[in-house]
Amino acid sequence: MAEDKWLLFTGINILYSGILGGLVGFFGSQALLTRSNYIPKTEQVQQGFVIPSKLEVKLQDLNNDGKDEVLMKYDGKSYLLKLDEQGRPQVQAYEVKPAEVVPRE
Repeated sequence: MAEDKWLLFTGINILYSGILGGLVGFFGSQALLTRSNYIPKTEQVQQGFVIPSKLEVKLQDLNNDGKDEVLMKYDGKSYLLKLDEQGRPQVQAYEVKPAEVVPRE
């Protein structure tokens, strides 16, 4: 009889643990999905601002110096994403020229 009560108690604990874990997981994930952590739909962006779903940021070593440059790609066109002298973000168009081969005389 005492063994049956122990099994029932253990079963209820497992059930409550599962429910509690599910609730924590659900509400925890909802807390992580705040407005700042997702890409808003196009109709939510004010006119004159970039459409976030067309924006991509990546790192690439363009000049082969061993250090990555930060690239911002918007609507299929790439730009350098740099900081100006005051530390403010600056977007700059760029082009990569292939290395020039100069024969020695």
